[in-house]
Amino acid sequence: MKMIRVSFLLLGGAMLLPLDSFAQSNKKNNRRVVPLTRKGAAAELPTIKKVGGDSVTIGRKTYKVTSFTRILVDGKRATLGQLRPGMQVSVAGGVLRYGKGEADTVYKATRITAKADNKLEEKRREFNKKQAERARELNRRNNRKRR
Repeated sequence: MKMIRVSFLLLGGAMLLPLDSFAQSNKKNNRRVVPLTRKGAAAELPTIKKVGGDSVTIGRKTYKVTSFTRILVDGKRATLGQLRPGMQVSVAGGVLRYGKGEADTVYKATRITAKADNKLEEKRREFNKKQAERARELNRRNNRKRR
C-alpha cells in the first residue's frame, strides 16, 4: 500500500513540473514556417505490369480475373481489355492458390479500380514544390520583420 502511495506522489510531482520542450516551443525564435505537403497516398498505388488473357499482374502479384470481377476505370465500368500497363490501381480480392513465394501465389480479384491519369506523382511533386516555395517566402518575410 505504501508503494502505491509513493508511486502516485512521484507521478503527481512529475506532472506538476514544467516540460522543457514545451517551454522551448513557445519562444519567439521558433516561428519558422514548415510547408504542408501531400504524402501522395494515391501516387503510391501499385501499377499494372502486364495484362494477360484472364489475369493481371499488379506489382509482384498476379490476379486472376473472373466474370464476377468488377473493373472500374476512372469510376466507370470497364473490361479487362481497357486495362493498360502503367495504370495505377487498387485491388480487392483473395488468394486463389498458394505457391512457394509471393511470385508463385495466384490471387483472385473481386474488384479492380484503375486510374487512367498517371500524372498523380507529378502533380504531388508540383504541389509540394509550390508549398515549399511559399514557406520559404514566409520565412524570408518573418526574418525581415525580426531585424
